[in-house]
Amino acid sequence: MLEELWKWFLYLVLFFRQCTYDDKMAAGSLNKTQYSGKWYFLMVAADPNTSLLKFRAMDSAIFLLTPVMDTQTLLLKGEFRLSHSMKCMSRQWTYHISNETQELNLEGQPYLKTEIFVRKSNECIMFLETQDEGLETFRRLMLYGRSPTMTKYSLQEFEHRANCMNLTTIFVLKQVQAHCEI
Repeated sequence: MLEELWKWFLYLVLFFRQCTYDDKMAAGSLNKTQYSGKWYFLMVAADPNTSLLKFRAMDSAIFLLTPVMDTQTLLLKGEFRLSHSMKCMSRQWTYHISNETQELNLEGQPYLKTEIFVRKSNECIMFLETQDEGLETFRRLMLYGRSPTMTKYSLQEFEHRANCMNLTTIFVLKQVQAHCEI
């Protein structure tokens, strides 16, 4: 009974919460050491729905964020467990940090802007990827956590933020199988 009341209370808080968030971080002020390490990819919200196709093929994903010493560069290595074959697949990205822009710049993707949102606990981080030009245009918000699980409140807060951003489709990774090793 108490748990049910708590759920309704959280729902009402989020329902009446306005669409204002103050957790956007300028890429140039990112503490590379603080956010380096292992991150679990938990969920994604996007518009249009077609920009989620590659995510729907995943059962789970784990990332390792590593700063490159003496540069404004971050390496992001990902290991993905595919839903159908249960095999692991690797990918790697290089992000450049500019003090002149608010976003991270992904090497080889000149039209892609990546904004960073950090929750106060530093246990979750969100990337908003926007691409307004090129072969594919999309907006997607991705949630990463230091743990492979999230609280019901974190899930509801992410859904609220996605709705505020008019991101109409939300996909939560199933995480049925064990994560790949990274």
